[in-house]
Amino acid sequence: MNLKEAKAEKGVLIAGHRGNWGGNIPPNTIASYKAALMLGVDIIESDILESRDGVFYAYHSGEERQTLGIGSLLSCLTSDEIDKLVYRNSIFNQSGIGVERMDDVLSFLKGRCFINIDRGWKCSWSNTLRYLRSAGMDDQIIIKSPPGEDLLTALEKEGGNLMYMAIIKEAGQYEEVRSHKGINLVAAETNYQSVDNHISSDSFISRLHEDGILVWANALKLEDGKNLAAGWDDDSSIINGPDTGWGILLEKNYDIIQTDWPSLLIDYIRTRSMK
Repeated sequence: MNLKEAKAEKGVLIAGHRGNWGGNIPPNTIASYKAALMLGVDIIESDILESRDGVFYAYHSGEERQTLGIGSLLSCLTSDEIDKLVYRNSIFNQSGIGVERMDDVLSFLKGRCFINIDRGWKCSWSNTLRYLRSAGMDDQIIIKSPPGEDLLTALEKEGGNLMYMAIIKEAGQYEEVRSHKGINLVAAETNYQSVDNHISSDSFISRLHEDGILVWANALKLEDGKNLAAGWDDDSSIINGPDTGWGILLEKNYDIIQTDWPSLLIDYIRTRSMK
């Protein structure tokens, strides 16, 4: 089943941000991906980075001090050094779980779900694209990046038939992506602080649908004061009630919603459908 067929069958697809993590299970680990799949997510969102010696890992760069207790970026370390590291858990004790090699992640997820690969443009973009193509999972992997001439040109050259999702923060960026015809554009992730941004409008979402593009909304709340969907987010949905966050995203006909609380969102969708 391809991505659009899955959306047609489910109505809305749920993406688990770095899997589903908490307690002793760190994000971007096979354990977190197992938990997300147990909850019923359709898409696993996973970050990627490349070690100094060219080995790919599932990890969100820039968080090494908080999650691993080290002062170096993983991209500056060798794979031997990375393989010895252990995550801190949610109360900052040793979890006993190490940083996952992307080979192992892809092997575990093969045939199980769609996989959204984030932050590949932070590595060598061309290396990342060649690596993901070599996995032979073009029917599962959705690579994403912000638009940019260099990134889009490299994607045309190296991306093959990998599914691509553009990270759109303003309407003009969508036009830039559409001008590159050699890209397998399947979706657009819309990030906006305010409803004043045109990409939050029903007309913009309808335009993407008319072009055959699935639209991804972020219900994540990554930090106070930073909105990815004008405050229609996980926090609002939990604190003020799901109709104030997830409900609005559903009413606006988003095809994919990324969340840190997939079980609650899935239950809410199920309850809405029964009314």
